[in-house]
Amino acid sequence: FTPFQQPESHHGLYKICCLMRHGERLASIIDVSDIHRSVHLFPNFSAVVPREWTSSAVLELCSSFVVNSFSDRHAYLTIV
Repeated sequence: FTPFQQPESHHGLYKICCLMRHGERLASIIDVSDIHRSVHLFPNFSAVVPREWTSSAVLELCSSFVVNSFSDRHAYLTIV
């Protein structure tokens, strides 16, 4: 995913996008000790959510998300 930029002005959440190269997603294998915490992602969509976006498929089908910094107190203090 892309690194955080400025939070979105209308809700204050950070938008992230899938990184792509030559039409394929970029991915990395990282050491488990580099993971600090999980985050809650909301798919970024307009007025209508596509029907094919199920909980098991949305990470593959959606190209941008917002990071929910309000999921818990620690996330709010860490992300914001």
